[in-house]
Amino acid sequence: MDPGATRTERFEEERPRLHDVAARMLGSRQDAEDAVQETWLRLVAADVDAIDNLAGWLTTAISRICLNVLRSRRRHPTTPLDDPARTAPRSTPPAVAPDDRVVLDESVGEALLVVLDRLGPAERVTFVLHDTFAVPFEEIAGILDKSPEACRQLASRARRRVRGAGPSTSDPLRQREIVAAFLAATRTGDLRALVALLDPGAELVADPTAVSMGAPARLTGADAVASLFSGRAQGARAVLLDGRGGLVWSRGGTATVAFDFTVEAGRVTWIEMIADRDVLDDMDIGDLRRHPTR
Repeated sequence: MDPGATRTERFEEERPRLHDVAARMLGSRQDAEDAVQETWLRLVAADVDAIDNLAGWLTTAISRICLNVLRSRRRHPTTPLDDPARTAPRSTPPAVAPDDRVVLDESVGEALLVVLDRLGPAERVTFVLHDTFAVPFEEIAGILDKSPEACRQLASRARRRVRGAGPSTSDPLRQREIVAAFLAATRTGDLRALVALLDPGAELVADPTAVSMGAPARLTGADAVASLFSGRAQGARAVLLDGRGGLVWSRGGTATVAFDFTVEAGRVTWIEMIADRDVLDDMDIGDLRRHPTR
C-alpha cells in the first residue's frame, strides 16, 4: 500500500477484503456493506498518522463491528436473512475468475452458513478470521479481548461443528434425546448403557482450565469415556449449548463446566469439557425443558 496515498485511496484498496471478511462473518451482503461503511466512518474519525498497520487496524475495526451485530442478533433473533446469497439457488459456472471466487464460495456454502448461524458470536468471528483469513490467534485475542488459548478453543469448537455438518450428523431433536439418555445413564451408573450410547472411538477432551481442576486432558474409547462419567453426574443438568443438547455443572447459578456433545449416526463421538470462563461466557446456555425432546 502506497504510504503517500490519501485516506480514501488507502481505504478503497482494502474495501474488497473488508467486505469479504464481513460477508463471511455475517452471511449477508447488505449487512457486510453496512459494516464496511461503519468501518469507513470510524477511520474518518481516527488519527491515521498514528496507525502503524492500517490493514490490521481495519480488520480489528470491522471484526468488532461484526461481533456487535452477531451479539445483537442473539439478543434479538429475527427470521432468516433475505439476502439472495442465502436464499436463491444457483448453479456453479464451469469456470470461475479469481474476482468471482467469493461468489462461488457463497453459492456452494449455504449449508455452511446455516451452521455458522448456530455458532456463538466470538466463536464465529474466531473461525472466520483464523481459518479463512489466517489471522493469528494472538491478534484475534486482542480483537475479542480474550486469551489466545480461549480463541484456539473457540476455533476448534467451530471447526468441529463445520466438519460435522454433513448428512451423517444427527438432527437436533435426536441429539438432545441421546444427551438426555446419557445423563440418565451416568446418574444411575449404568455403564453398559453409556457404552452403547458412545461410538467405539469416542473421545473426551478437556480444556486447560478443566485439566487444572482435575479432569483428564484426553480420553479415547467408549469404555474409558463411560467409566469417567458412570455415577459421577449427580450435579449435572441437561441444557442447550448454542441450541444443541449438552450438560453443565453450575455453582451459585453460574455454569462452571460445560460438556459439549457431538453426535453422529446416533452415537456420541466427541465430548468437550469446557471450563474456560471466556469460552463459557460466549456460549448460549438454554433450558432444555423449554425444548422437550418429545
